[in-house]
Amino acid sequence: KKSDTNFDVTMGSLDGAETSELIGVYLLNKITSIIPKEHLGLYRDDGLAIIGNSNGPKLDSIRKKLHAAFKREGLKITVEIHDDSVNYLDVELFLKDKSYRPYKKPNDTPLYINAKSNHPPNIIKNIPDMLSKRLSSISSTEQHFNETKQEYNVALEASGYTEPLSYQTPQTTPKKRRRRRNVIWFNPPYSTNVKTDLGRRFFSILDRHFPKDHRLHKILNRNTVKLSYSCMPSVGRIIKNHNKSVLEATESDEGARQCNCRDKPNCPLQGQCLVTSSVYQADVLTEDGESYSYIGLAEGDFKTRWRNHTKSFRAERYRNETELSKLIWDLNDKQIQYEINWKTLAKCNSYKAGSKFCNLCLTEKLLILKNKSCINKRTEIVSKCRHRRKFLIRFCS
Repeated sequence: KKSDTNFDVTMGSLDGAETSELIGVYLLNKITSIIPKEHLGLYRDDGLAIIGNSNGPKLDSIRKKLHAAFKREGLKITVEIHDDSVNYLDVELFLKDKSYRPYKKPNDTPLYINAKSNHPPNIIKNIPDMLSKRLSSISSTEQHFNETKQEYNVALEASGYTEPLSYQTPQTTPKKRRRRRNVIWFNPPYSTNVKTDLGRRFFSILDRHFPKDHRLHKILNRNTVKLSYSCMPSVGRIIKNHNKSVLEATESDEGARQCNCRDKPNCPLQGQCLVTSSVYQADVLTEDGESYSYIGLAEGDFKTRWRNHTKSFRAERYRNETELSKLIWDLNDKQIQYEINWKTLAKCNSYKAGSKFCNLCLTEKLLILKNKSCINKRTEIVSKCRHRRKFLIRFCS
């Protein structure tokens, strides 16, 4: 970690959980020669091993072998022997009587969503019940449940809940065979300020526009389209995002180079050709008075994207690269003179690792929807974001 920062994966980083599991499986494979694999377990970065009845010298030999195995990988490990209990995740396991009960770290204080917070009612209502089920499932007896529930009851009361925790006998229900459906989810943000019954309105619109005799009813009906509210960001998150957008330096600040054209008057974007993360529009005017509009985006600088466009105008093998190149080649085939004017419509950030959406792609789709006369295909509105791919592990070099 200190010598090679390329492998310094911090907590909560992109693909941190997957990286942790990959390293954990590798280490498990290394120590199977010391401890049988039937006695080993792993969840993310938490591992658990059980060694049967063994005498002191044998346990000490296993401890030394584990230290040596981890040292070869540049890691350190602490091994404690002669323990009859172990804390694993949120469960405390007792080896002698094979019982277990809930566990939390000494300095950990439970904190739950306030009962008056701006969350969907079904989430608020089910929190005490979900907590009771969880604590019951990790308690081997009702006595262990009662020994640990008091602190969680206090945390619930502090958050405005009045329902106390109660022990629920864990029940194993047989798994039913479920037919898999291709479900389309609609996730509108929930807010207590909105009094309209959005779910009822949404499904009434669905029933009205896609009745049983409609050709798309098989795809769009109440069984294939579901609604689930999403939570609005907290005030702290809103303030944090606002401060980040204000304080974060961008390449478009004053003093940054905006144009590198030798012939400044003929810059395709009026001296702004090096603008990045932008949505642009190309207006094609013909000698017959016809006009066409094309909307596109450029994650890098606009001039690189502009060069790709002009390349597709010159080389016929790139004729079908974009809808704009198709139009230009059709005009050339008909020997119609034309003129292209470029302008920037919007500037916004592209997808970043860990984001839920790409502002650049969404802005382009919104502007295409608003411009009814543009030559862009309607299918571009439902296309996937192309900027996510570079963050996938298989594309990282």
